[in-house]
Amino acid sequence: MIVCGLDIGSTNLKVVLADEAGRTLWLKSVPAPHLNDGLGVTTDATVLMELLEDLVIEGWREVGVAEPLVAISSAGVGEDGVCAGDNMQSLGLVIAWHDKRALAEVARFRERFNFTRVDFHSTAGKWMWMRQHRAAEIGIARHWIALADYPAALWCGQPFMSETLAARTGCYDLVNRRWSDEALAFAGAPPLPRLLKTGEIAGTAGPGRLRGAGVVSSNTLIVAGGHDHPIASSAILRLNDQARIDSLGTANAIYGETRAHHPMIDDSLETTIPAMCGPGLAVVGVTEFTLTLDKHFSREAVRAQLALPRLPGAPDPQGDDEASRVRRVLEEMALRGRNFLRCFDRAGVPRGTIYATGGWARSTALMELRASAFREPITVVDEPELVGLGAALLALEAATGAAARLSTRGLQVIDPLGRWSEAYAGL
Repeated sequence: MIVCGLDIGSTNLKVVLADEAGRTLWLKSVPAPHLNDGLGVTTDATVLMELLEDLVIEGWREVGVAEPLVAISSAGVGEDGVCAGDNMQSLGLVIAWHDKRALAEVARFRERFNFTRVDFHSTAGKWMWMRQHRAAEIGIARHWIALADYPAALWCGQPFMSETLAARTGCYDLVNRRWSDEALAFAGAPPLPRLLKTGEIAGTAGPGRLRGAGVVSSNTLIVAGGHDHPIASSAILRLNDQARIDSLGTANAIYGETRAHHPMIDDSLETTIPAMCGPGLAVVGVTEFTLTLDKHFSREAVRAQLALPRLPGAPDPQGDDEASRVRRVLEEMALRGRNFLRCFDRAGVPRGTIYATGGWARSTALMELRASAFREPITVVDEPELVGLGAALLALEAATGAAARLSTRGLQVIDPLGRWSEAYAGL
């Protein structure tokens, strides 16, 4: 039994094939197919679909199974989406979630609505901008389909939106779990498809390229995934339902869930739907990790430091050599993470184990620094693609009807270094 999970990321597209034990059998990543429309980063959804299908077919053939995939689920960043026509074909280029062309529109929306946090990346601003600058396209759209859901919707022939992606629009009331009709009207939202919770079955695979290649059958389940941070976190929450997750990829997202009736949510935190759409709220503290490092240093200089078994020196605000400056920026981001964790305490997030994942979490030196700054042990999950695997686990659960678990074979506990931990105590 083989399942498939997709991660439609801002930098790369990733496909994971996993077996019935939840173990990764095959993983491949390719650069996301970005274009510049003269204003910023965009994506041609048709090209993206071709790349994803290439990957799924390649992985299925390399794994060498005779049977079709039993289920597929996809996840991704969430705020970008496709204006789709009658047969769900893309009507134009998809504006990247991190594009800032709609700052003025977001400011107007924020002045009017305060039931959810809205930032430059929220979908509401993009809808408003498109009404002004791409009115013909958004005006004839029959559906708005989040890019992370788009492959699944096309494969099953049923438009839908995962609830955790609805949370990224700025128009979804997270507490009452419903759309705000007033906010949708103000933003000029196009028609929206049905909402599905994470793990719900959207349909089965229809005719198309994957069916023609034998990769899927008419019985292959297409399963709703959602926003990348909750989906990656859902994999770890299978190990510990009170985990706090320190995800260190292109962005550093620290994730936790609260069931407090009246949580005190700090302004520095984003709120969203919990990983499995359960009660309460999820809270996320986000730092632009890679972008911050790239602003100050060459990627080679950073990697050279993080490849060391231990970062040299101790906290030193005066050091001016490159190694000290790299360390200082890493410390600043770690201390920002510690502040997020303190905000989690006030929001009622249980003080569970901290789990770290993502590409940067492979650096033992960085993990020791962060454990010392947090003054808590960190359990590192050695799984190269947790978003894609989290989606695959959702597909597995839908196919079997039984709970899937993340393998514990790759866990490593990093303890704070005593002298470093004390040095951070007063910061």
